[in-house]
Amino acid sequence: MTTLGKMGEHEAIRRLTAMLGMHADLTVGAGDDCAVVKLPAIGFDQVFTTDPVVEGVHFLKGEKPERIGNKAVGRVLSDMAAMGAQPQWILVNVVAPADLEFSVLEGIYSGIGRLCGQFGATVIGGDLAKGPVLELHVFGTGILPSGTALLRSGAKVGDRIFVTGKLGDSFSGKHLDFTPRVSEGIWLRESGLVHSMMDLSDGLATDLRHILKQSGAGAEIAADLVPKNGTLEQALFDGEDFELLLTAAPENTESLKTQWAQKFDSELFEIGGITENTGELALTGSGKSRRILTDKAFEHFQTEGGKNE
Repeated sequence: MTTLGKMGEHEAIRRLTAMLGMHADLTVGAGDDCAVVKLPAIGFDQVFTTDPVVEGVHFLKGEKPERIGNKAVGRVLSDMAAMGAQPQWILVNVVAPADLEFSVLEGIYSGIGRLCGQFGATVIGGDLAKGPVLELHVFGTGILPSGTALLRSGAKVGDRIFVTGKLGDSFSGKHLDFTPRVSEGIWLRESGLVHSMMDLSDGLATDLRHILKQSGAGAEIAADLVPKNGTLEQALFDGEDFELLLTAAPENTESLKTQWAQKFDSELFEIGGITENTGELALTGSGKSRRILTDKAFEHFQTEGGKNE
């Protein structure tokens, strides 16, 4: 019998998504940050995404409730940011043990409400069920003009690669306290200068590989250009940075950087380029140093020892 522990998260998702249905109004299904559905009557598309946070996996027991709420809804808002969508509606399903103090849930919803209010999203409902540990399952929708969603599949050979902030060491606190790049994502979409985009939740090396797979390309990044909190290895593999990873044509690079600097009080980091070596992700160092990066990111259902059987 094949178990999830033997199969691993990504293979399980691949097999399950192959069983999903299709619809004429569904323009982007499973495999991107959000699903995208046409709203032809009004000239807009709606995006849909969902994410869980589970005690002992995404946060520790006894964590400040407001931080848990921030992370729970922030992950969903970050997915919308990756498409360039304006957040709309949020649903929150809570699973909790019977002995959980109600004040914990009040704090969680305070954190959720604060972040939603910052970006114009509204919590409109959800459900509550009993379970052995605290879990929050958040579902959200967003909206954007028809056909404008930024996808993982749009990268082109020659594109330059950018990230919107420093990466790595997120578990020192950023994974709970981050602010999703919603405003930046909308601006990047409206700029018309971006070919592909996604958010960084599984680590730069893993997430960039998703863009490469869907775009049929390779990439080369420069070690000394990767913006870091902590070590280079942490920046490449830690995950849960919730910055945006994007590509743009080389002729648009200076315009993108200049306009970004005028709009935001942060730096847009150029870290490498898209190559024609399909599926290959290379890291260059000083001199002629070059190595091919392998995937070492966290994966749910991963067996002890760091590899799926």
